[in-house]
Amino acid sequence: MRFAITVVSAAILLFLLYLFAGWIVDGYLGGNIFPDRLVPGSWAAPNSWSEWRDIIIVIMGIFWMLSGVLTVVLLVALVFLVITLRGVMKENVVPAIDSLKESLDNVRGTTEMVGESIVSPIVRIYSVVSGVRSALGAVTNLPDFVRNRRKKK
Repeated sequence: MRFAITVVSAAILLFLLYLFAGWIVDGYLGGNIFPDRLVPGSWAAPNSWSEWRDIIIVIMGIFWMLSGVLTVVLLVALVFLVITLRGVMKENVVPAIDSLKESLDNVRGTTEMVGESIVSPIVRIYSVVSGVRSALGAVTNLPDFVRNRRKKK
């Protein structure tokens, strides 16, 4: 495809250079590099601005048609890409998200089970031990507390 575009672009460029050289030679140097209708009905170089305008209009029309065709091709490719992407999402991404959701539910259940069966008894035991320690500290420090209170007065 790139080779074809290069060949067409080179042909157009050579044609424009040929027309430009003919304009320079014919207009400024007095020569004529264009055919002079040696054969009836043959092509002759444009010799007025209106003929040049018509040629440019035709060339621009060709480019507009090419750009329109290219736009349609790109839109069709974009639609095909979107349809393919939706199919991939339905086949691959949605099951992956469902699997991830199941894994998160398993983790949540595991943490609840660990919290209820392991952490809760440890917290209860620690709170009982802390309460007993505070109670023993209060009972053993009671005479000191009373003595210190008498000394302060």
